[in-house]
Amino acid sequence: MTSFNTLESSVQDSEPIEVYVFTIGTVTYRYTSSGSSVTLGGNTYSAEPIERNNLVQGPDSRSHTMEIRVPSTNSFASLYLTTVPGEKATLTIIRLQRNESPTFNTQVVVFKGFVASVNFTDQNRLATIGAKSLESAGSRSIPTYTYQGQCNHQLYGPGCGVDPAPWRHSGIVTAVSGNTITVSGLNASGLDFKGGWVRPATVNDPRLILSQSGDVLTLLLPFAASALNQTVDAFAGCDHNLTGDCSNTFDNAINFGGFAFVPNKNIFTTGMD
Repeated sequence: MTSFNTLESSVQDSEPIEVYVFTIGTVTYRYTSSGSSVTLGGNTYSAEPIERNNLVQGPDSRSHTMEIRVPSTNSFASLYLTTVPGEKATLTIIRLQRNESPTFNTQVVVFKGFVASVNFTDQNRLATIGAKSLESAGSRSIPTYTYQGQCNHQLYGPGCGVDPAPWRHSGIVTAVSGNTITVSGLNASGLDFKGGWVRPATVNDPRLILSQSGDVLTLLLPFAASALNQTVDAFAGCDHNLTGDCSNTFDNAINFGGFAFVPNKNIFTTGMD
């Protein structure tokens, strides 16, 4: 038996292999830096030209960006070539030793974080994936709530508590033009979708709805793949006002997460008059 630690500390016998696990929504992409595919835990990791910069330990690790370079044809990187996906992707890097016995008995997680950026260079032939560690997310000071008149909760999220099922409309996309789509039966549903979101029925890749005109929705960003003739689920929006949609549409005033009675007048800038 040859242990992982023995091989890892050996200058002559060390033959490290790393596997990369990218997950976005319910889809997982698995790659390895090995010259041939690797099977691990019943999953196959495809051999891919892939390299990364060095790991950083200590106080600077939170500000460090892990950079992974792959061809732009890489199936994960190509998701970002035209439009950024609606969900954040996570990344896990696992280090193995090729000659460990039993084979791959030791699996060391050397990085776990999320994808922060994907840049394309060399005339779009090379993709550089920037990833931040989980610790970096915890180092930022972000207020849980903002002192504002509108609700701080994400619609249908844990704080809001509204069940999205009654506020969903499923329809066929009959036309696509840039960031606008036409969805069958949308207007007849009687729901107001401005400020809501829409996603393909088979892919969890949501898009924010900026406005609605009849059956036509204007999205913040177009879908990465054409949704024409596909079924999508659209969810009604909310204006995040206590006396607006929160009470009148969703009857959810008890969970309102804002400060509805913030004065509109700032006496420190306008005076008491």
